[in-house]
Amino acid sequence: MLNNLIFIALPYAALALVLLVTPYRFLSNRLTWSAYSTQFLERKFLFWGINPWHYGIIPILTAHILGFAFPGLFKPFLGNQQTLLLVESFGLGLGLFALMGCLILLLRRVNSGMLSRVTYGSDWLVLLLLVFQAGTGIYVSYFLRWGTQWYLHSAVPYLWSVVSFNPQLGYVAELPLAVKLHAAGAFLIVAVLPFTKLVHLLYLPVDFLKDPPIPYRWRTK
Repeated sequence: MLNNLIFIALPYAALALVLLVTPYRFLSNRLTWSAYSTQFLERKFLFWGINPWHYGIIPILTAHILGFAFPGLFKPFLGNQQTLLLVESFGLGLGLFALMGCLILLLRRVNSGMLSRVTYGSDWLVLLLLVFQAGTGIYVSYFLRWGTQWYLHSAVPYLWSVVSFNPQLGYVAELPLAVKLHAAGAFLIVAVLPFTKLVHLLYLPVDFLKDPPIPYRWRTK
């Protein structure tokens, strides 16, 4: 029952929401498409939160995507024990870096009254999901080890079976509970993405590079 919920119901529900809700939101109200800047309300903790989060999560997310797209290229590379140990250690460090940044961003909103007034339920949900996802990823990396091998040989074939609309639970049914929770967290993040500010991840702001700088001026008495 748990396997069917995590590995069949959740991924297809998330896929349906992304494909249906995302274009509707993009076409109906572009003003809500981007994440709002809160730098004017608080900038000190923003710097120490946003940078570790992005520098940690972007390489990890990129590695997941490349491993899914080109598993044949990574299997020989990770077949070497020393290379595997190096990748695992580097990934654990990036995960800790991302978790630290996400926790700082979460505490930043908790401790700032001005930020709390402009923080919606979806913002809290996203931050908690990201903390959970980073935490379960670190747990798998440290306590279960060799997650990159698991990902290539179990998760990737399963994900391709989902994409081909023929989910094969045999690849993932016997994985430890922590791995299953990590997968469930990923599907939940994808599912809520179209309803939150995270949706800006799906839009490449290339046109913004051509925009002139916008001057801001503080209004004082």
